[in-house]
Amino acid sequence: MEDNQLLDSLLFSGGALVVWIAAVVALGAFVGMQGRFRDRMMGLIGPVVMIGMGIGTVLSNRNITDAEFQIGSAGGVDSAAVTWVLRFATLLVVGICAARLLSVSQKHNVLGRGSLPLFLGFVLFYITNIVLNNLFGTRPLLDQRTIYPLLAFAAVYFSRNRDQTYLVEGIRTGLYIFMIGSLVTAFVLPPVALQANYAGVIPKLDTRLWGLGSNPNAIGPLAGVFLLLLTHRPYRNRLLQWLGIALGLGVLAWSQSKTAWGGALLAFAVLGYGRMRSAPARMRPQGRPMRHFAAPIVISVAGLVLVATAAFLMVFTNTYDTLANDAQVTSLTGRTAIWQVAIDTWKESPFFGYGSSMWDAEFRRVIDMDFAYNAHNQFLQTLSVAGSVGMIGLVVYTLLLLRYSYAANRATRGLAMALFALLFVRYFTEAPLNLTSIFSGEFITHLLLFVLIQTKGRVPVAAHYPQPMVPAAQGLQWR
Repeated sequence: MEDNQLLDSLLFSGGALVVWIAAVVALGAFVGMQGRFRDRMMGLIGPVVMIGMGIGTVLSNRNITDAEFQIGSAGGVDSAAVTWVLRFATLLVVGICAARLLSVSQKHNVLGRGSLPLFLGFVLFYITNIVLNNLFGTRPLLDQRTIYPLLAFAAVYFSRNRDQTYLVEGIRTGLYIFMIGSLVTAFVLPPVALQANYAGVIPKLDTRLWGLGSNPNAIGPLAGVFLLLLTHRPYRNRLLQWLGIALGLGVLAWSQSKTAWGGALLAFAVLGYGRMRSAPARMRPQGRPMRHFAAPIVISVAGLVLVATAAFLMVFTNTYDTLANDAQVTSLTGRTAIWQVAIDTWKESPFFGYGSSMWDAEFRRVIDMDFAYNAHNQFLQTLSVAGSVGMIGLVVYTLLLLRYSYAANRATRGLAMALFALLFVRYFTEAPLNLTSIFSGEFITHLLLFVLIQTKGRVPVAAHYPQPMVPAAQGLQWR
């Protein structure tokens, strides 16, 4: 062996040893913090993910000013700074989840099997949509980033007898920071967060907010989730609460995402019905239920109705011929062409699909669709990426999500079914069950729903801090 080869070998071995030692030390530090702060550690997942996404977007130096409908074509570059920010955030999330798994493995508490079918359904969905398709699909792929969502869901499941309210409130806090950051960036760095010359449906509003999200159809639903959390578990500080509602409504309206508007309206209707059903009999509204709704529901629904009404009037003041000749309308803003590509790709590999690398930069270049970052339909996304085998996993898991959401609806006072409704509406225009990375609004929404429904509301969990004073704004009531 030559001297240079020997030196390279020693350097590689030494570097690997240093990395291994650092990993062990870091894991020990996380385990120590887990023992000290207990359930509060899991509450950091939401803020870490959302802050990582926001900083990464700003550092990417993207320019979406002239993006028009080509969502993502004006995206920035994954520079070294972006890469290291996401790596650091990933390290924090992995450390928190690994420490939680180690912690619960040392306990001998009875966890119960109430949510075992739900977790097995998730594992089935993960294997059929992330593992098998990337082994046997058209283009095999090995990407370590797909492991992190599995680690997070496993940590949540195996700690299901612990207090999950910190995780839920952490997601609410992360979304609050994300909403503020999105609006601030829109005014301070418009090219990064604001699309200009957009022919939307809101009168006199020719801009569209991307904020710190990957696109408007991603940040709009996040604003809906944020409003649901503010309604379900409001802040005790009134100023903080009303500012949050204003931020959520502003982002939701400015995103001009029709899917987000429809999903939010349906979700709030489901939430209102769930709150009435879960209320004691003597407190249930008689005759005029709106009088008994919590104030945030009234304000949020009113704002959504105004936006939807303005959009309706704006669209239908045009003639039918104008709409019929509008390419954006007849093609559903380009989605029909994307759907056709997804179907054709599935036909080429009907069992395991193309693999998770579908819709990446190379694939978009081949099909000449820079704006096609996914199939814009969960069913077609699964068929094209994971084939018929993946579709089986999707259908089974979706039915389990529905079953457990319904079972937990009373215990969560309507929030479980409201989140499921918001998620399911997006099945038809987006791909909300994305598990290829933890840095997405889809991951946050999916994880939140999983946290809420995993026990079906049957496992008692004690909260370790004072509850809000307003009866209609009680915290999560796990039973």
